[in-house]
Parts: sequence; C-alpha cells; structure tokens
Amino acid sequence: VFSPTETFEQPILIELLYLQIVHDIFSSVCIRISEAERTNMKIFLSSHGVATISDINLIKALPAKKDIIEQARQWPIYFCRLFPISTFVSHPNEEQFLGLSHCGIRLIKQSRTTTKKDALEVLETFPFDTIQCVSPIQNDSTIELTLSKKRITLSSHRILCVKQMIENYLQEYRTDGNKQQSHGSNQKLTSPLLSNTSDLFKSSSQTSLLSYSQTFSELIPSTSFEIYTPKPTKNDMACSSLSVLPTGHSMMEFALQNFKIPNKRRSKKRWKTSEWTWQDYAELIKWSKSPIETPLLRHSSKDPIRIVRQCFLSIMRFMNDHTMSRGQTDIDCLHYLLKNMHKHRSLIDEILCQIIKQLTDNKSVKTDSIERGWKLLALILNHFIPSEHLQPYFVKYLHDNRSKNEKLALLCLQHYEQTLKYGGRKNPPNKGEVDLLIANAENVGKNQTFILPGGYPLSLVITPSMVIDDCRNLLCERLNMSNPLETDEYSIFIISASDHSARLLDPKEYLIDIINECLRVNMIDFHFMMKRILWFNIPFIFNTNNQSETFIHFMYHQLIPELLEGTMIILNNNHLSDELVQEISLMAALQYRASNKIDLPTMREIKSLLPATILKLKSVVPREWTIAIHDKLRSFVESMPIIEAKIQFLNLIKTWPLFGTTFFIVESIDDPTIRSPCFSGISRNGIVFLDLDTRETLFTILFDDVVSIRRHRNSIAIKYGSLNQPNVILCQIDKAQDFVTLSGRYLSLIGRSLSSGLERKSDAQQIHRSLTSICNDAISTVL
Repeated sequence: VFSPTETFEQPILIELLYLQIVHDIFSSVCIRISEAERTNMKIFLSSHGVATISDINLIKALPAKKDIIEQARQWPIYFCRLFPISTFVSHPNEEQFLGLSHCGIRLIKQSRTTTKKDALEVLETFPFDTIQCVSPIQNDSTIELTLSKKRITLSSHRILCVKQMIENYLQEYRTDGNKQQSHGSNQKLTSPLLSNTSDLFKSSSQTSLLSYSQTFSELIPSTSFEIYTPKPTKNDMACSSLSVLPTGHSMMEFALQNFKIPNKRRSKKRWKTSEWTWQDYAELIKWSKSPIETPLLRHSSKDPIRIVRQCFLSIMRFMNDHTMSRGQTDIDCLHYLLKNMHKHRSLIDEILCQIIKQLTDNKSVKTDSIERGWKLLALILNHFIPSEHLQPYFVKYLHDNRSKNEKLALLCLQHYEQTLKYGGRKNPPNKGEVDLLIANAENVGKNQTFILPGGYPLSLVITPSMVIDDCRNLLCERLNMSNPLETDEYSIFIISASDHSARLLDPKEYLIDIINECLRVNMIDFHFMMKRILWFNIPFIFNTNNQSETFIHFMYHQLIPELLEGTMIILNNNHLSDELVQEISLMAALQYRASNKIDLPTMREIKSLLPATILKLKSVVPREWTIAIHDKLRSFVESMPIIEAKIQFLNLIKTWPLFGTTFFIVESIDDPTIRSPCFSGISRNGIVFLDLDTRETLFTILFDDVVSIRRHRNSIAIKYGSLNQPNVILCQIDKAQDFVTLSGRYLSLIGRSLSSGLERKSDAQQIHRSLTSICNDAISTVL
C-alpha cells in the first residue's frame, strides 16, 4: 500500500516492488489483478525479454522497473488495503470490502465467476478530494463518510483501523495539496480577512451568501445536512455595501455549517416565531455570561447534555466567570474537561468550540478572564487537538489572535503542533504545573538536569510540551553538534539509583509525563542520562577546535568502561601483539594522567587501568605492564594537559577495528562454520560474529547485504544476500529485542545518509514505524 504522497526512489525498494509485481503476474493466485491487467503487463514484460518467471532477472535498468511499478499503481485494487465491511445490499456468495489506496477509497465486492474462480470488482470509487469528513465511531463498529454529494455508512469489526487510516491519508493528501496550491493562491485576488468578530455580520444580503457558497462550495455541507439561512435585518441591509462575508476558514463559517441552531425561536415582543438573523448567529460564537443550555455542535453521537453543560461551567469557572463549587479548584475543572474529552472523543471539538466562544468578544467583568481562557486552551492542547474537520478553522483562529494575545496564542500554537506531531501527553498535568502556567505564562518552563557519562551535568529549561527528542536535540546543540544525522546517534535513559535499573526512553515520550509518573510511584532517586548508542558518523579527529571540552569529557567517560571490559581487544592465538601492548600501555598512562594524579601509579592502581581480558593473560605479567606504563608517563604523558590526555586517548581507541561495536552474546547458531557460543557485534559496517575468547572474526554480514532481520522472543533470523534466494542465519541471542532495535537504528541512519538529507519517504521511515512497535512485541521485524 502506498500513501497519497509516497514515492519509491531507493534502489532496494524499487527492486522489491518489481519482484513482487512480476511474481504476482505469473501466478494465478493473486486475485487483485484482473485478467486484462495481467495480459497487458505480460505483453509489456515480453517486450523486455521477460516471457516467464525464470526471466525475471533480465530487466536490469531501474527506469524500466519503475515503469512497471507505475503501471501497477494505476490498477484499482492491487495496491489497496482491503477491509471487510457491510454497507450495501449483499448477494449470496459475495463478500464486500473497503479498499483504501493512494488514489482514494473504493467499494469492492468479491464473487465467484462462472469458472468457479474468485474475482474482485470495483463498484464505486471516491477520490480524496470528494471526502469532506469522517464521523466518530458509532456503536463500536460504524462510521459515516460525508462526501461532496452524498453520505455512506460503513460497518466493520475493524472500524477503528479503517477510520484511522482514512483520516491519516486525508491529512497527508490535503497537506500536500495545500503546498502545491500555495504559490498559485498567493497570486489570486482575495477579499481582505476580517479581524473583528463584529465585522462578520456587516454584509448579509442573499446575493452575497450565494456568491460565497459558489466560491467556497467545498465548505458547504451536503444536501443531507439541514442548512439554516438567516434573513437579513434592516441594519444588515444598511451595511451590506461595507464588506462581504468572511472567507478563509473563519469560525463564523464553521458555525454556519456545524453549530446546532433551533429551527425557530420566540420573539421578545409576542409569542410568535421569527427567523434567525445574522445577529443571532453572531451570538453563537461570542462570549456568554450565562451557561449554555444545549451543545454548540450537532453531535452525531448522543452525548449527555448534562456533561456538555458541566464542561461549559468548568470553562467558566476556570476563567473566573462563574463561582466555584465548594472545595473545587482550577485543577479540578481542568481534570474534569480532560477526563470527558478522553472518555467521549466527540466532545473534543465541542469543548474547544466552547473555549473559543468564551474568548471571542469577551466582555467579562473579570480582568483576567481572557488570559485564563487562553491558558486553559494551552493546557488542553497538550493532550487533545481538534478533528480534521475543525482543524483549519481552529488554526486560523489562533493565528488571527496572535496580534491581541501574542504570547499565549503562540504558546497554544506550539502545543498544538507538538500534539499533532507526537500524539499528545498521556497523563493529566499536576497542580504544580497548572499553578506555574496560571502564575506566569511568559515562563512556563523549569530547569531539568541531564547527566553525561562521567557525572557532568547539563541543565535545560523544559516546557510541558517537550518530548525526549526535543531534549536530545537541545543537549546536542549545547555540545556543538551541527550534523542532524550525528544527533540521531544519541539517546536518553532514565536511571533509578535504588534498584539499579535503566530504561531507554522513546524519542516521542513527553518528559513531563515521565517525571510525573516517577513522582506518582514515589520514585525520587531517578536521573536522566544521555549516551551515544550508535557510532555511524565517527569524527576523524578529536580536538578542541571541532568539539567543546564538554563533548571530549562526554566521549572519554563513556568509552572508558567499554575499554576496561576488554571486548574491543582482538587476540591472536590468545596472545597480544607487541603493537597492541604498546597501545594499551599508552592508553593506561593517558587514563592515569586524565585522573589528575601526580605520582607514578602502583601495581594495584595499574590493574584498574587495564582491560579485564588482559589481566587473565599470562603472556604479559603485571610487572611488565608497570614498567611499560611508567615509561609512557615519564617520557611525555605526565606533562600533558588533562584535556589533551583525553583527546589522545579518543584518537587512539577510535583506530581499533572493533571501536563503536555493540556486543551481544550468541548462545547458539545454526551455522556449523560459526562456533557457538560466540559474540555478535553491531557497528556501522554491519553484523559480525566473533570468537568468545579471542574476538577473532568468524563471519561478517554487511548492512548492504541484509534483506531482513526478524525476532521471535530470543530467536533472531537474519536474511542476507540475494533478494531472490537469500541466505538465512538463525541464532539465539540473550538480548534479542535490543539487537533488532539497534540494527534498525543503524539501517535507518544508513538510509537517511544515502538520501543526502532530501525530505522524502524512504525505507528509513518504514523502519522507524516498525521500531515504534518493537518495545513490548514478541515478534519484531526490520525491513
């Protein structure tokens, strides 16, 4: 399945798609391809020499393979995600499906042909530009699609997946369409936007309304909606020449289409019905000094009116426009709103519209009513954002109000964008967070310390909408890292001192949520640490010209424990070469100098400077190590500045063949040529299997040769080599989940590096999507 704007530029992706299509063409099993499509493609393939499946490798040129893929993308069903549904009258031996692809939505039926073969037939097609909105889920299995000319109701046991996929594809399609039209639309003559709510009603002639409806036909509901057309008053007619109806997704437009307006109302002077006027519509989106009696929106689901009223009362109380109940506080009002938005998803738009109503033309006697309303909106946007239907009107409202409430409107926009990108916070804010925002909207951040290896602290001012990825990027900026690819090689851990545990944090996790959860479970001895877990972009030279001293300390203290474990040291027949002895002696001397000690180290101190695997060897005795290290110190090391000693250490260790390798213990492996148990190492070059004692290389798989890596519990299956006939290695690894995750991170970086920074969907994004589900999944796959 392709998304609406997805491309396929990488050679490996083109190759995989080509192989899939050709195999399906020469197989009678695939019912997604019609006989006419199969015949036409066989003719095209035969013109390139591919007459049977055995000729599949005869087409070498990528452009020819891309032509084949493009032709298959035009087939209506082949690249469709199919969902079983019920929406129209069915017949015996027929199954109904909803097909979702990069082109739009299709209603499909499956039936038996006269030759007793299954066949798929497209009944109706709805391009994305004809889909106006998707309703909330009803009865746990039904949604309603509002199209430009009608509505259709879909029922499926997988309706949640259907709804999410339609909404994601619609958002991507519309975002891409807006980008393509932005240049042309800037050159068109448009009416000036009205900035004041009172200006919205200066023109109300029926002619203007018709003109508006023709120009913005996509904003007018379908004929199945009940549309109310207010009649102009005398004042409206007098002012009709001053302005035209507002355009460009104003809240008034949204109210005309979606607000719940009675068919009639009682006249103030007599018990007769009268028509709704523009003035009446204006009141619907303006501040109200009294609670509302009915919901603002026409909800398709029957939300209890009592809850809607209580939500509006909570907004008024938070804004100081209504007295609190006994014992009620600001945090109680906020939590009531968030709880009901989470429980009744259809209330999200309702509550956001209620807040906007109370912010518009606010005439409250409370001087802080508007400010508290904007702060309430900012708090809610950290958790929920409007539906796609309300979204353009809502965002325009925020932008239009930046001139009046610049800092708070900008804060709301920032929270909106973060929630749109990362999904919103999962836990409600605590009292301290709410009190801080209410007391000072200009500075809603607080200091948070992050520890680097070696105990060096770095403090950041964190805000409620920040995620771990934001923190990592800021920390890397503090360390003078300018390459975004290098930034991705670092990760943040949360470490508990009491139970000696550490957890790798997901880049999309909200930092405040993590802190609040720790406080909730009374874990107060935690701290955050940043470490480098990938070594893809290795600096050629460590020096203070290219890196800060803090970065040098960071790298040095992270690599010291890895050196002392001894996993990077390669032994030849359990012996050290003379060159390696000299390098290890020099590194021990540099460590001693970096610790800022003056006297020569004792034999006991020297043992703490040597790798664990070295101390087990009998080829070099401790006295020989002591003499060699003392010689290095006396000759030149002891006169070095401390920072220079650390730089020399880093520039030496990065020349080792196994530098930057993360090691895993392989308990067993199905390849008889590889001795097990053994080590498996992952580095920028690929996956290597090493002897457990000597670290000699037993087998290597380059990342360029990797086809897929699959995990089931602690079992790893690595496919490599030819795409047509790959080789497979099966092995048992102690930390299989970490193995797959780390491999995926390297493959992702390699994909991004090859793309030269171009913004396009690639295998790296597909790997990232799969990695987000790796954490607690028994089965994980890369590629």
